Amino acid sequence: MSQQLSRRQFGALALTGIGTTFLLAGCGTSATPSAGGASSTAAAGDAFKKATLNFEWWTNPVRSAYTDKIIQAYTQAHSKVTVDQAPGQWATYWTKLSTQVAGQTEPDVIQMDQAYIAEYGGRGALLDMSKVASIDLTPLKSSLAAGTLDGKLYGIPTGNNAYGIAANKTLFDKAGVDVPDDKTWTWDDYLDICQKLKKGSGGAFTGSSWQSSDQDLQLWLHQHGQQLYTDKGKLGFTTGNLASWFTMVKKFFDAGDGPTPDQFTTDVSAALEQTLFGTNKLALGWMWSNQVTAYQQNNGGDLVLLRPPSIAGAATKNGVYYKPSMYWSIGSQTKYPAQAGGIINYFLNDTSSAKLQLAERGVPVNPKVLAVVKPMLSATDQQGVKYLEDIKSEIKWVPPVPPKGTSTVATVLQRHTQDVIFGRAKPADAATAFKTEVQGLIDSAA
Repeated sequence: MSQQLSRRQFGALALTGIGTTFLLAGCGTSATPSAGGASSTAAAGDAFKKATLNFEWWTNPVRSAYTDKIIQAYTQAHSKVTVDQAPGQWATYWTKLSTQVAGQTEPDVIQMDQAYIAEYGGRGALLDMSKVASIDLTPLKSSLAAGTLDGKLYGIPTGNNAYGIAANKTLFDKAGVDVPDDKTWTWDDYLDICQKLKKGSGGAFTGSSWQSSDQDLQLWLHQHGQQLYTDKGKLGFTTGNLASWFTMVKKFFDAGDGPTPDQFTTDVSAALEQTLFGTNKLALGWMWSNQVTAYQQNNGGDLVLLRPPSIAGAATKNGVYYKPSMYWSIGSQTKYPAQAGGIINYFLNDTSSAKLQLAERGVPVNPKVLAVVKPMLSATDQQGVKYLEDIKSEIKWVPPVPPKGTSTVATVLQRHTQDVIFGRAKPADAATAFKTEVQGLIDSAA
């Protein structure tokens, strides 16, 4: 998921020192700011010393409930540590965080997304957690490269994840439509099923919609032998293949087998529990594997997680990949790096914590934690684990970390998608405009 920061917001951050060296006035620990991000040797023994931590994350009702329980258990066991919780909604989370960093009120513990590792870490707003001894990194080694930039560990993945599409079997049954074979279905099959769902429901619900985000585009481009970015931080696609994506999306909306353009515009920024899929207005919903339980608890449907469709009708060619569901990061302005590391370590490596969060933030990376959690998972969470296991042999690639400057790309793509589906731009023109705009974001961040 990637709700984005505007260029103007990051301009404000630059004025306050991001991209140069943070001046952490009044820092009462061994944290020493350095160019490109603060780093410190935060002694493990300091983890439980007196501190008040500001802890922020984007959330849904499921995540809010168990996160509060974990934090309460931690602070009861370590009474000198106080945690001020600040859960937020995805649509406003990044705007708030950018304002806090600019105003020198950055949270100590930050739930981070891959799209922002380069933006925040590369501009000096995140601590290098490889120097925070209160976090045991040994059982997490297999995941750490995904949060490392220029040799600094700016984010530790909370768990593994993969993109897919959930079928609400309850609604499929009502419409008299069979759930597709996700190993062989094509985009034409996908569009045909959406049409059958709308017709079979009598208009009570429709087929599907898009997040219209970078992960959707990544799959399409990879199916065409291209990718959004190269490992050198360059654009890795042609306008022709991007135009073919917009053409397919326009065909879908023109057929009326999903939401109206106005509904799409609202849906892409809605909280999970208010989305069309979350409220049983759609029978197919694009999502990350860790979101299945939250959606199921909200819409009450019998959900089945499916592989994305492909052009070739082959699972090995659908472009799916593993992605950290989200990350834990420490703000470089923190006065308490060891204490922030201590609670992050609890979330990642403690089995009592794991028994509360299960797989909602992704399938645990720590093998011992996963072994404890797996038997406890709900049927929908078990689906998420099984999905990751099922696609393991089919995964052929891992997208590079998005280059600095590209955190707004999902919003940019959604805007150009709206231009296409509202008829304000032809697919080819939207593709050219999108590519030019994203290249400009990369150039301006260089």
